Amino acid sequence: MAAGAQGLPKMMLGFVVRRCAAALGHPPTAEEFAAWANNYQEGERTVSLFGRQISVAEARLILRHPARPVTARGARPAEQGKPGDELPANVVRFPSNIRRRSGGAAK
Repeated sequence: MAAGAQGLPKMMLGFVVRRCAAALGHPPTAEEFAAWANNYQEGERTVSLFGRQISVAEARLILRHPARPVTARGARPAEQGKPGDELPANVVRFPSNIRRRSGGAAK
């Protein structure tokens, strides 16, 4: 996994979900994850962790795909994916040419 847009590192969504679980003290529901990601505290300011507000439906999708790599401003060195990293047997890497369906947010 190479550095993403603007040279930012990539990390797997599972690390983001794990940070949320640590903050909440339990594995998050989609509603809790969306609220946490949309109001993430970065120092003294509040930001949308994914660069924009996410819906509960998008949070459900994120929770179902913990191995998906995403560009992440706050990826710690131990959380950054590297070329050749092995994935768990039950996880499939998305093809690099996959595109989002047009017509709105995930359902």
